[in-house]
Amino acid sequence: MATEAPTHPAMAVVAKMYECFGKGDMATLKTDVFASDITWNLPGHHPLSGIKNGPDEVIAFFGALMQTGIVVDNISFGTMGDDQVVEKHTGHGKLTNGEEIIFPTCSHYTIKDGKIAKVQVYTGDQHGVDRYFWAMYDLKPIPDRLGVHDMSKAEDPNVPLRTDKA
Repeated sequence: MATEAPTHPAMAVVAKMYECFGKGDMATLKTDVFASDITWNLPGHHPLSGIKNGPDEVIAFFGALMQTGIVVDNISFGTMGDDQVVEKHTGHGKLTNGEEIIFPTCSHYTIKDGKIAKVQVYTGDQHGVDRYFWAMYDLKPIPDRLGVHDMSKAEDPNVPLRTDKA
């Protein structure tokens, strides 16, 4: 993406995030781009959805996102006041059967003290996003997924649950 550097301070920090992400420079993201209390909310019902709290969780999310093979293009930015940026892009991902999933996406950034403090992501195809990310991850087998490893500690299904356990 060869564009001239944005002159608006809020837009410049979002552009710097993209630059660091593109270079894999997660250290600079953590120290210079993300606020120490950043929250990043990705909607959905898939393994990557939900709120990420703090730079470490956001960077771990970025790593997981990169592993899924998503490619982003058609990026554009706009500002709202002095401390907000709206960014839209198109994400592309291919399922193992070759089907391409398109992710029209809009993200709203709130900048505080020159760093990204809050991000809310919106998608134009939540069902496609959910389907894509579920296809990228294998679930653990049922015993591991549910956390019941020693069946001797499981409740007897023939005994009613007690509400007065001490």
